[in-house]
Amino acid sequence: MSWKRSAAAAVAVLVAVAMAGVARADPITIKVGWAQAPGHLAPLIEELGKRHPELFTHLGKSYVMEAVRFKGSTPQIQALAIDDLQVAAFAPSSLALAITNAHLDLRVVADVIQDGHPGYFTQYYVVRADGPIRGIEDMKGRRVATNAIGSASDAAMRAMFHKHGIADSDFTTVETNFADMPAMLEGGKVDLIAVLPQFAHGVIGNPQYRVLFTARDAVGPTQAVMWAMRADYIAKHRTALVDFFEDHIRAVRWFLEPKNRKEALAIASSVTHIPETSLAYAFTDRDFYRSPDARPDIGAVQKDIDLDAKLGVIPKSVQVDPHYVDLSLITEANRRIDGE
Repeated sequence: MSWKRSAAAAVAVLVAVAMAGVARADPITIKVGWAQAPGHLAPLIEELGKRHPELFTHLGKSYVMEAVRFKGSTPQIQALAIDDLQVAAFAPSSLALAITNAHLDLRVVADVIQDGHPGYFTQYYVVRADGPIRGIEDMKGRRVATNAIGSASDAAMRAMFHKHGIADSDFTTVETNFADMPAMLEGGKVDLIAVLPQFAHGVIGNPQYRVLFTARDAVGPTQAVMWAMRADYIAKHRTALVDFFEDHIRAVRWFLEPKNRKEALAIASSVTHIPETSLAYAFTDRDFYRSPDARPDIGAVQKDIDLDAKLGVIPKSVQVDPHYVDLSLITEANRRIDGE
């Protein structure tokens, strides 16, 4: 055998070994943050993967997913900074804070939920009908329930207050779970709460309560929550992340498909421990809007950040597009699913 043939054979062996090594490589673990379900689909998709693994082409091969709960979006900043979280569910305000305060080089990569999208749900801010609060100006000196300072819900509420001349120092913030808010309002522990669709039953339409304003009133249609990732993590694991988003988009579409509704509600109930009767709104136009392509509204993100900065909800604005946006992962994932 000539030296050329020997060299070629050696190269072929090395390539084969390298390919085998890649094939045997352990899947990466992608920790995904979430704050409230079934609005945030991450824990539901994790459960769907256990019940219907046939829907997930790449799960367990190139990646595994772990849904990690946080009380809101801002606590996810630190987890992302120390690499204890790979995908953060951020509001526009918390995205801006992560970039400007924590100095993270982030990329907006996907949609989670949009509030106030035409024809879909917008979050309510509610007071007692028999209480002293008749207008937004009456919130001075009052107590306000919020899931987490800097969250999408919190930022919309503060934006509305600031529009009416109410500074953050003019009211008391009480951080608590969305599920506990109605009881706190009823018990007189707070004067205003935010109501998500899964907790609207018994509150919205009840004459004991009154809607003071909505998130759409405060900030218009918004990209309430989006997924963001560190740029260095994307660069290191791009191939596996496209696999992840391919499976993710298929799963989102599965939940939005009417023929799967019965099982989708069963999964939502099992994850949230909320009765299916209280989840009848889910995955309909009475729910938050979700893009079936996981495509976020970047224009809405910028609008919210600029407004939050103008009103003093966040210290300063940040130009999101183009540097802090990378939609190539979902673009490639959608191409795999739908073709060119």
